[in-house]
Amino acid sequence: MEDEKIIALYWARDENAIIYTHQKYGKYCYQIAYHILSDREDSEECINDTYLKTWNVIPPTKVQCL
Repeated sequence: MEDEKIIALYWARDENAIIYTHQKYGKYCYQIAYHILSDREDSEECINDTYLKTWNVIPPTKVQCL
């Protein structure tokens, strides 16, 4: 799925956005986390925390730029 469509899902507060993000970037994120943490469980938790943080920082409404 294209990034623009994934972002649109986030704006729509559709939880499928996380699934598609994980499908597209999960392995890459895991490699980065594992390289830093050197632990499988910690790396997976780090990725899940990242998804949660991403979800929580999305404003409830999209602000239009002029």
